[in-house]
Amino acid sequence: MNDRAIESVRDNWTRRAAAYNDFYERYAQDKREDWRSVCAEALRAAFPERTEPLRVLDVGTGTGFLSTLLAELGHEVTAIDPSPAMLGYAREEARRREVRVRFAECGGHDVRELGRFDLVSARYVLWTLPEPVRALRAWRDVLEPGGALLLADGVWHGWRHDARRVLASLRPGADRGYALKVLRDYRRIGRATPNWSGLTAKRTEDLLRAAGFEAGERVDHLLPERAHPASAAFHLRTSRPRTAP
Repeated sequence: MNDRAIESVRDNWTRRAAAYNDFYERYAQDKREDWRSVCAEALRAAFPERTEPLRVLDVGTGTGFLSTLLAELGHEVTAIDPSPAMLGYAREEARRREVRVRFAECGGHDVRELGRFDLVSARYVLWTLPEPVRALRAWRDVLEPGGALLLADGVWHGWRHDARRVLASLRPGADRGYALKVLRDYRRIGRATPNWSGLTAKRTEDLLRAAGFEAGERVDHLLPERAHPASAAFHLRTSRPRTAP
């Protein structure tokens, strides 16, 4: 594994932790409720006979958006992130929302020592990983028999996507530093992340199969457009490890 690539990604998100936290402090409550509803429905479909709480590993929790939401749904959540700054904000979010979440400083590639889980969740994480197939295999290995992966990602970069965002940044009152931010982030982690541009549904299916997962059921149609970037090729899916024939 390229340790320098891992460190570059971790350091990039550590630098952005305060701004990321500010974004989610201003995140509209109705959008959060949209996410809560779609996750609850997706998990009911994935575990139709389950009545007790799921043991969840939330990978790349950032400032705790998904981990606290899943805890609010009654599940037992372990949330990890390689950035101590992100974890600090996530702990504050858990306290503010009065939910119990176990936090650990850990990267997405190195989860096997954390125990066994019924569900691994990852929201907007897979595209940031220098070795996504290796990470997916590690997530597969910590799942109990019958466990599932809840994965959300999308297309974040590319000349069409970024050109639209740059043009939008030129409007009065808009964030005129967007183009500079894209170039800065690419310089820091673009070469370290093979999926820097983001993940299409097809690319995600390829990664899942390479790591030993079923392609899974797409459930992005359950989530209103307002709750995710309109320009992203968004997908949310549950997927299970493949069983031997």
